[in-house]
Amino acid sequence: MQRLQEILGEYAQSGAARFHMPGHKGRGMGGFFSDELIGCDVTELSFSDDLHAPEAALLRLQQSCATIYGASHSFLLVNGSTSGLHAMMLSLPEGSELIVGRDSHRAVFAGAALAGHKCRYLLPEYEPLHGVWGAVTAKSLKKALEAAPAKAVLVTSPTYYGFCADLKALSEVAHSYGALLFVDAAHGAHFPFSASLPEEPAPYADAWVVSAHKTLNALGQAALLHINSTMKEFALSRALSLVQTSSPSYLLLLSLDWACYTARLNNIWTKAASACETLAEDISALAGLKALPRSLIGTAGIIDIDKTRLVIDVSGRSTTGYAAKLYLEAHNIFVEMAGERHLVCICTPSDDPGWYKMLLESLSALPNGSILRASNPEPFSVNEQILSLREAMLGKAEMCPLSDCSGRIAAQAVGIYPPGIPLWVPGECIHHENLAYLLEQQAKGASLFGVNKGSVAVVG
Repeated sequence: MQRLQEILGEYAQSGAARFHMPGHKGRGMGGFFSDELIGCDVTELSFSDDLHAPEAALLRLQQSCATIYGASHSFLLVNGSTSGLHAMMLSLPEGSELIVGRDSHRAVFAGAALAGHKCRYLLPEYEPLHGVWGAVTAKSLKKALEAAPAKAVLVTSPTYYGFCADLKALSEVAHSYGALLFVDAAHGAHFPFSASLPEEPAPYADAWVVSAHKTLNALGQAALLHINSTMKEFALSRALSLVQTSSPSYLLLLSLDWACYTARLNNIWTKAASACETLAEDISALAGLKALPRSLIGTAGIIDIDKTRLVIDVSGRSTTGYAAKLYLEAHNIFVEMAGERHLVCICTPSDDPGWYKMLLESLSALPNGSILRASNPEPFSVNEQILSLREAMLGKAEMCPLSDCSGRIAAQAVGIYPPGIPLWVPGECIHHENLAYLLEQQAKGASLFGVNKGSVAVVG
């Protein structure tokens, strides 16, 4: 059975007359994509397989990914991890009771709304010294399941900060109460490729997603959904047919193959982890700056930390992460995320070593600000749920100025992006404290999601 790269490469070089989608016919994108690459952008032909019913090259790629990630079966995603999270939700009976980490990505809440599920929330642990939220713990999960049963539990691991939850303990608790364990591991696609990185979810999760494009050599939206034998392949396949396009990009699929191939070459991820550790040490040696230490392991529910996720605390310079981000951008350095106290950098084997020197030099020259202390942490409070997610998100709504929405019922998730974690979700009463925090962060430079021209959706 040929690999997808071989099949598409042969077709691209065949000189075939293309009377099929896409419209560029492998020729009309010169100057945007190289002709060699664009020639591989095809549709479902007799030889190129079908994403929704793979039998040849795509099946082989799925099987290869399952082997790499320790899954019983892997699904290729061209609509990002979002589609995988939605499929997890839709694979469960409508109206299922779920326990969800309150630090989940907005896609989780949207998936629960589409499936008509009821959600109860768990707060992650907070670590006050460094001002970071850790992970959901098995202790809090046990308490929640003792109070009432649930069909499934969903947690985020790793987080945007690279913090990993104790999935083994969470799995034991969830399974002992008859609940499935779902994991949003979008930021952990690289974990299987080095012993220097945290353990992948495979031994513990029933289903999990990874975003290959976040850390591997894959195009945007390329991701994977993995399941273990506890999940029915048919149920996930049927759910994916509802949320994935019927015209998948073969360039995205090809990039998944390339990502998994290159990630295994020459111990590149072990070398990347080592280089990032050295970079973290060099940053921590700068006055007023420090990379979050590995001593956080064992606190706030954190069982491990991704060494390639560089989180820099800039509060010692009496400035905010937002201001530091703008300063770095003025020096042609762009980070993944900024917050009240921190900068988040995603490091991979594709980094240019010269970038680390640029970062160190610019951080060394980062000017001191005038902020004496960081404000209170992002309030992952569980607000009063007035309506169900589905009722609020899919029901009648109207737009309301953000500054005047306190006390209204949310019809859409709203929060800071990145990381995309909602401060309020559909159906919740919008608390004044949450709104005040959001407006404060926006004034300091945060970008918001769920806000359109200064207004948000509320129940009409």
